[in-house]
Amino acid sequence: MHKILVTSDSHGSAYALCRVAETEPDADAMIFLGDGLRDLDGLYQRHPNLRVYSVRGNCDFSAFEAGEGLAAFGGVLFFYAHGDRYGVKYSREQLAEAARARGADAALYGHTHTAASEEIEGVTVFNPGSVGRPRQGLASYGVITIQNGKANFEHREVPPL
Repeated sequence: MHKILVTSDSHGSAYALCRVAETEPDADAMIFLGDGLRDLDGLYQRHPNLRVYSVRGNCDFSAFEAGEGLAAFGGVLFFYAHGDRYGVKYSREQLAEAARARGADAALYGHTHTAASEEIEGVTVFNPGSVGRPRQGLASYGVITIQNGKANFEHREVPPL
């Protein structure tokens, strides 16, 4: 079994990223979907062995990280991007098509600061919400568990101190 943490939009809250990692110590990796790349420095200091995949967001000025990526775990291929270049505030169709074009099973995105999950023409499109500045409700992150080539997606609340 694989366990992947999905985080996005920390916007200055390295603390929230660390809380997620501390709450899920059995995670194999974290995928960070942008807008807070500098916050990863604090995460790396406290959790140097956690494998982190990341992309830049529209607020990650002067960042050299890629704008999108692919990662495979347990036979499931994930396409991940911040989402702003795919118009995710209006529709997730373009993002799903980009994932499908790359052969991905799922598309992970941030940018909207709102947790969401939907299926679009065979592609699971998943937003973990925002760990630092949620637009609605509480700060959240995603947990993906993969077993026997099947992925299960869920949202969890960032725990308080």
